[in-house]
Amino acid sequence: MLAGRVIVVAGGGTGIGRAIALGLEDAHATVTTVDGDFASRADAEAALAGAREAAGPLDAVVHAVVNPAALTTEALAETAAADWDRRCEAMLRAALHCCQAASRELSARGGRLVLVTPTIALTGAAGLVPYATALEGMRAMAKSAARQWGERGITVNCVAPPVELMAPEHAAAPAGLALFERALGRDPDARTDVAPVVALLVADAAHIVTGATIPVDGGSVMAP
Repeated sequence: MLAGRVIVVAGGGTGIGRAIALGLEDAHATVTTVDGDFASRADAEAALAGAREAAGPLDAVVHAVVNPAALTTEALAETAAADWDRRCEAMLRAALHCCQAASRELSARGGRLVLVTPTIALTGAAGLVPYATALEGMRAMAKSAARQWGERGITVNCVAPPVELMAPEHAAAPAGLALFERALGRDPDARTDVAPVVALLVADAAHIVTGATIPVDGGSVMAP
């Protein structure tokens, strides 16, 4: 499906980002991964420029960056301002910087931008209010970017796995977040279930899809 496509996965060194990168390689894409907190636009632009220099002009960018601190469960009334900044504002800024850098790389030729935004953006999460707020902000940003950049041939979409898949490798997933039974009877696998949906969105077949959020959670959250 993706032969000849050059894709960079931000946050692709570990966890779900790594699994998505491997899944895109399974679809025969040329995949480069970059890591870092993307604290500034310059950091993000340098990372994507380095990926281009290593692998060639980029066809797609996948944002799968997550700070493990964002997965810390805490009551909203007890969340300090500094923790809110680290778990919400910093996550949203990282996505902004990635989007800005992706626009710079993709504008000349068009391309695909996909953000990984777990389903708690659609439902909320009692224990993860800062992260859920950041994710909903990312979805709003993706829709607005899709409207701004469509004339340049850039599509912007979100893929929404269960938040449990965002936990780092060998780390315990946030507890008590399952809201509904999975209609398909199992949790999705990041490499074999989530990555193929990302692959579809960055392939030619999805050229008319933009501004969408696609839940990939086995039929738990059935929301538009």
